[in-house]
Amino acid sequence: MVNVNTVSFLGPQFSILSESQIKDLHMAALEVLRRTGMRFHHKGAVEMLKQAGAFVSDGNLVKFPARMLEDAIATAPGRVVMCDRDGEPAVFLEDRTVNFGTGSDCINLLDYETGKHRKFVTQDIIDSYRLCDALPNIHFVMSNGIPTDVDPDLGYDTQMALMLEHTTKPIVFVTNDLDSCQRAIDMAAAVAGSHEALREQQHILLYSEPSSPLQQSETAVDKLMLMAKYELPIVHSPAPLMGGTGPITMASGLAMSLAEILSSLVVHQLIKPGAPYIFGAGLHHMDMKAAQICYGSPEFQLTKSALAQLGRWYGIPTWGYAGCTDAKVMDEQAALESLLSVMMAKFSGANLIHDIGYMESGLTFSFEMVVLTDELIALTDNLMKGIEINKDTLMLDEIHNVGPGGHFLNTQQTLNRFKDFWYPSLLDRSLRTTWLDEGATTLGERLNKRVKEIIKEHNPAPLDVGVKNKITEILAQAS
Repeated sequence: MVNVNTVSFLGPQFSILSESQIKDLHMAALEVLRRTGMRFHHKGAVEMLKQAGAFVSDGNLVKFPARMLEDAIATAPGRVVMCDRDGEPAVFLEDRTVNFGTGSDCINLLDYETGKHRKFVTQDIIDSYRLCDALPNIHFVMSNGIPTDVDPDLGYDTQMALMLEHTTKPIVFVTNDLDSCQRAIDMAAAVAGSHEALREQQHILLYSEPSSPLQQSETAVDKLMLMAKYELPIVHSPAPLMGGTGPITMASGLAMSLAEILSSLVVHQLIKPGAPYIFGAGLHHMDMKAAQICYGSPEFQLTKSALAQLGRWYGIPTWGYAGCTDAKVMDEQAALESLLSVMMAKFSGANLIHDIGYMESGLTFSFEMVVLTDELIALTDNLMKGIEINKDTLMLDEIHNVGPGGHFLNTQQTLNRFKDFWYPSLLDRSLRTTWLDEGATTLGERLNKRVKEIIKEHNPAPLDVGVKNKITEILAQAS
């Protein structure tokens, strides 16, 4: 007989790699770094690595003994907590906790007013930050688009200033060089009250990249070292394209990605042992028919899940992707690929999931795609709850009291528990007659209506005037 007093509550579990496969990939990465090495186009980093025990040849080709990688892994923290603009904890990067946010720097926008495909302007990115600020399942904000109505040299500074003003949520930012990265840090410190307060609150996180295959640019290393110096979190995420800038198989692509991630981690931890580092890579493959990267492919879902599992194995918080599509408009393909990517992100348990709103392989941004993905995250949150089995949920007395031929519609347990199920806000479950009476709207129309409501009604809490003035002064330094 089953002991119904014991608790059996297990949500969906998902693993791509076996323990032996993880070890094989780790050893392969160590061998790439021992035998082949990485090119560091940064004199300071090369000298630092040489003094720490790396082997340097041909000017800047750095090869790593295994103990340097093991030391860096050992000092990287296993938990990062990011706060909101007010210093309250908001995003927990640990274990299998999943947090979702948007992507960066789309060139184009699908205009929610006209449906036209056009370039981003400043008002668009402001509206996109306000939209993200209002949606409950968008946990952090990234820059979304590149405004074409400002000086290109000021684009990243403008993004950062506007994110700080138009959302209270944690921020993932991008910059084009060391100076703009310093200004972004200074602006965030002005909001936090000081650089020390910012270090404590971890309100911002930098996204940067190595240059696949197996290179680290001077600019990327500058930013990597600066974030370590301030003890602010960074994801230094390679983005090799299998069949292009990476080898063609997923196994080999993962091994090379690991080598690039771990070489970055060594530099980062040499600057400041224990500084927060996020583990991740965007390992895509090239669709040889379209000569384009693939966000919706099953292979990308596999590689990003494998990387999440590898990051957990190393004990480092992880980076991932979801809510993005190769579709050109907000259609059935976009919805399908967004749901697939959100479910895979939830199952794989990566901690910081970005690129929500991406369309056309990252070239175009859609407000409606963000709202749809917010709904799908709520759906998958409830999927991940699994099934709770214990004395209270088995309700054997309830079954006995109703008995054969009865019904449960008006029992107290039904009245108490019917709201435990998920009820969508945008997906329609009504009868056809009700749907017709309410306008017979499509999901796309409901998404567009919701976007317009948020843009009209939602305004994040304003920044203090003194803080805005400090940000303006910092922006002036970039002119």
